[in-house]
Amino acid sequence: MFTEFRFASPLRLAILFMLTGGVSVTFMQAGVKVLSDELHPFIITFFRAFLVLIILMPVIFHSGVSVLATSSVKLQVIRGLVGGSGMVCVFTGLSLISLAEATTLLFTVPIFTTVMSVLFLSEKVGIRRWLAIIAGFCGTLVVMRPDVSISFGHLLLIYAALAWALSVLIAKKLTQKDNVLSITFWQAAGSVPIAFILGLTVWDWPSFDQLYWLFGIAGLGTIGHMMFYAALQRGDVSFIMPLDYLRIIWSAALGYLLFGDMPTIGLFIGGAMIIGATSFISYREMRIRAGKG
Repeated sequence: MFTEFRFASPLRLAILFMLTGGVSVTFMQAGVKVLSDELHPFIITFFRAFLVLIILMPVIFHSGVSVLATSSVKLQVIRGLVGGSGMVCVFTGLSLISLAEATTLLFTVPIFTTVMSVLFLSEKVGIRRWLAIIAGFCGTLVVMRPDVSISFGHLLLIYAALAWALSVLIAKKLTQKDNVLSITFWQAAGSVPIAFILGLTVWDWPSFDQLYWLFGIAGLGTIGHMMFYAALQRGDVSFIMPLDYLRIIWSAALGYLLFGDMPTIGLFIGGAMIIGATSFISYREMRIRAGKG
């Protein structure tokens, strides 16, 4: 679906797609945080998933229904259930704890995916990349300084991180044969039933203004997921996921602009750790693929 630029290697495209997707997801989560003051997270989750199907319809009509073909219905169903439950927990968690705490907990995803990619995908991760991943995660802790107390919201986000990590591995498997549009569509379709059933218990029709927000959230989420899947097609999970640490920078900037959260010295120290770790991981991956070790 994405045309390859002649000057860009698959690895550079993976980095570009991951960065673009990270910005989109950051804006989406900020939108969810704002809207959760007016609408229940279950309703936001339902419209987030349902509106994706509407957003993708023009592309499907243009490309044909065959573009939605999948190599594994079983994996798509499992991923839909896992991803749907994770999305519900993310949106609910965002309504219960601060955006900073939620972002920090979700940054455990690269750790979970790296471990799972070694166990289930037999990917090779050297000691230097492990150290860089750990350093990047420590950087997020320095920036966010998460509260040590554990609430229901924290537990929801921890489960969401585990669910998203498993979803990432399934998506990586699907990208070997399925296209990005198909993976994005079926992920949303699989999330709709769970969100709808939960939404019925607290149903309230959104206003027109809220509907605009919901379309924006769905659109940003769609872009973020498609960029992420496109990156997965071009790089190993253990390489792609640590790049997500850079989202802490976008989150901090957006938090300041929208919520007045002033940057702290921890932002600069932790940000340097994150950027240094992701830069090293990218550098190592490019050297390995170039055969330079």
